[in-house]
Amino acid sequence: MNHIIVRESSSEIRAIARNALQGNWVKVAAGILVYYVLTVTVPELLAVLIPGTMMSYYNEFIGESYSLSYVASLYNLLLSGAFMLGLNSFLLAFFRNRDINPGYIFNGFEYFFKALGLMVIMGIQVFLWSLLFIIPGIIAVLRYSQAFFILAEDPSKGIMACINESKYYMNGNKGKFFCLSLSFIGWAILAMVPLAFLPYFSGVLGIIVDLLYSVPWYFFLTYSYTARAAFYDLVSGNLMARPQSGFNESDYHF
Repeated sequence: MNHIIVRESSSEIRAIARNALQGNWVKVAAGILVYYVLTVTVPELLAVLIPGTMMSYYNEFIGESYSLSYVASLYNLLLSGAFMLGLNSFLLAFFRNRDINPGYIFNGFEYFFKALGLMVIMGIQVFLWSLLFIIPGIIAVLRYSQAFFILAEDPSKGIMACINESKYYMNGNKGKFFCLSLSFIGWAILAMVPLAFLPYFSGVLGIIVDLLYSVPWYFFLTYSYTARAAFYDLVSGNLMARPQSGFNESDYHF
């Protein structure tokens, strides 16, 4: 395979994502909501309904740490890989074919053990690099960032093949992906504004209220994750610019 250096700026990649989302925002956000409920809301409900010893847990999807019971943490440990694979399957189907089916979030269970193994091995490698310092840990996250997209595109590939292919794709592209992620900080802050006015309720009611107040967050995630799908198709060569001067988000083809 040819090694590709992504030349598009963060603003250009975001424009490609917006073009794909035109007329599809609500439908794609509905799929993101399904993923959010399965990976955030359900574990919180388990922690409330089946309380026990708490342990710290970091959720990459929402970008924050919080405490969950062992039961909820076990749920995340076992199922997060399958849900992540399903999310990437959903994103690729939408971005490439405008095929919007929230049911694709469950596609990862067809390859449950492979998805679990990929999540565990990536987690271990990121952890080991993080022991050196925070910067090597961040670099490791960037290096392996395309692995689940690779597995979603071709589930027949092995775990290490996905990891090595992601490393190959990200060679020379880690800075571009990092800048793309940073370019969404303003949108993330804006999406969190309603949460500043979130009334406090404990238990199940508090989880439901949090789910309702997080509606802007679902649309922010819809935008940022679609941009990540665009980045994957650029770095993997599935999405190519038509040769012409100037930039137009519609001047890209598969």
